[in-house]
Amino acid sequence: MTPQDLVARNVRLVSLPEVCLQVQNLADSPHTNSADIGEVIGQDPALTTRLLKLVNSAYFGLPSKVDTVSRAVNLIGIRELRNLTFAASAAEVFSGISSEQLDMAGFWQHSVYCGLLARHLSKHCNVLHAERLFTVGLLHDVGRLLMLMKLPEETGKAEDLRMSSNREICDIERELVSFTHAEVGEALLSHWNLPENLCASVRYHHDPRSASAAPLESALIHIADQVTHCAQESKDPSGSPFYDPYGALLDADLHAERISETALEFIQSDARTLTGIGAAEISGAIGKTSAAFNQVLDLLYPMAWETPR
Repeated sequence: MTPQDLVARNVRLVSLPEVCLQVQNLADSPHTNSADIGEVIGQDPALTTRLLKLVNSAYFGLPSKVDTVSRAVNLIGIRELRNLTFAASAAEVFSGISSEQLDMAGFWQHSVYCGLLARHLSKHCNVLHAERLFTVGLLHDVGRLLMLMKLPEETGKAEDLRMSSNREICDIERELVSFTHAEVGEALLSHWNLPENLCASVRYHHDPRSASAAPLESALIHIADQVTHCAQESKDPSGSPFYDPYGALLDADLHAERISETALEFIQSDARTLTGIGAAEISGAIGKTSAAFNQVLDLLYPMAWETPR
């Protein structure tokens, strides 16, 4: 079985909401205008509310309140609103995963923080449309969720081996099932018709030196992923009476220098060379990310707050 087979055999399971697909089609059409997008998204009041709150959040820092989707399109663009629609819909696809299978609060915490970090780091590299890095950072580990749903025994064993051996998770997954969660993520994003460079950066976020496509984006996601892992290290384990799935990242800006120095030990040197990102840039991105993290997590994945502690 290949990653593409895994996705193809579970098309109904991983299908995005209809409104998300309609927005995708409109975004790909050269004849679409802001009113068209607003009309489609308006069919889903809950999505409309989440998107408008996000556009008015610290994520964008716009000078005045945005009260309609069509105005949001005019201010941030069709491409960006499409990406935010994906971001706001992704959790619905995997809502069936229980907290016993995976700490979903911790998963989305990691994903949102990684996406915000990638967005801020990409601006240092003068990446065009830096907001797309938020989307790919947010979705970089979704392949893990599909594997957990359809290959739970192998996925659980891979995680146990990673914890006990400190080996790379992708090496273990390849031994057990012949492919990795990063490759499954690429296949899933391709199924969702996301741009090829975003799909490639998900595939290579553990090994950007091997990226033949989208090397800069892959390097940025790799860096953001490693920094987020280091920022989470101080979190108490799930089940502890002091467990707070958000505490470590909410306070990451207070320890930005230490987190930056630790992360540099795990970031591939090729990624550092390609991006020109060092400790100072990472510390700066942590500060900006921490300022928006709480609000963005609450807007995109409010169910995460309901996770039992």
